[in-house]
Amino acid sequence: MRPTPFFLADLASRVPLFEARDRFLARIRAFFRRRRFLEVDAPLLVPAAGMEPHLDPFVARGWETGRTAFLPTSPEFYLKKLLAAGVRRCFSLAPSFRDETPSRSHSPEFLMLEWYRAGGTLPDLIRDASALLCHLGGDLPGGKIHRSGETPVDLCGGIEVMTLGEAFERHAGGDFRRIGSVEGWRDAARARGASVGDDWTANDCFSYLMIAEVEPALRAYARPVALVGYPAFQAALASLDAADPGLSRRFELFVGGVEIANAYEELTDGAELRRRFAAYQEERRASGKDPHPEDGQFVEAVDRLGPCAGIALGADRLLALLLGETVPRIRHGAPG
Repeated sequence: MRPTPFFLADLASRVPLFEARDRFLARIRAFFRRRRFLEVDAPLLVPAAGMEPHLDPFVARGWETGRTAFLPTSPEFYLKKLLAAGVRRCFSLAPSFRDETPSRSHSPEFLMLEWYRAGGTLPDLIRDASALLCHLGGDLPGGKIHRSGETPVDLCGGIEVMTLGEAFERHAGGDFRRIGSVEGWRDAARARGASVGDDWTANDCFSYLMIAEVEPALRAYARPVALVGYPAFQAALASLDAADPGLSRRFELFVGGVEIANAYEELTDGAELRRRFAAYQEERRASGKDPHPEDGQFVEAVDRLGPCAGIALGADRLLALLLGETVPRIRHGAPG
């Protein structure tokens, strides 16, 4: 008998994971259908893949036509176009692609769960996410994620909501809202051990403090944590807080210190979107990256949006947490 090739043996070893994945996706669909959300298949060849400086897409080129398109970094642009067209509630389980180094918690090809509510708010999305986590984690012993040496996380105990300023106060040396300049951000990062260069931006310092200080501290929390109120320079496609324009209407959701979701009360001003787009592309050029092309239809759609809210959740990352596995192993066909 010929020996079994490694790739076949590896796939065979993961069949139970794929069966668990099948049940997981079915439960997600059942959750949203009960709430009368429209499921949408977002396109996989798009004219623009994103706008944020850190998002690096894959480029696809047709052999016959020579046409160039992008693989989407998320279904966000398309789903917001649907909101502008009058859809009230929608969700998508969308293959998404980002040119990043694979790791235990990331694959360059991954499944993104996004859902949107016309007229929705951040509290609406927190309630959705809380119910979804309990729905998906209900089969776990006690409804909890257990990881070796880590605090168990109760998926049915609700989400702990904390301002990001409070999280910085507790875990990163002080409330970031008191930092008024780039040099202030550099000082804050240096105080927590960063080797800060003269080219570090406020974004660089913020990211360092999140990764080095805040996120590790969230591993000790016994419930999922939503950090609400990111600085305006981290707004991306979120609206700004009317009561405090230095903050954006954005939260990130963490389970056991792992970021699984990012949510906005959405920007609905096309002129502001163009301003942010231009600034983000200048940031990409400054770091030696090609700028993202602009999706003119998306800009027009944003300018026609009413108040709405949406959230992007890493489905693979959440499933890996539920199963105690890595993201590459629970991906269909991904190398082990």
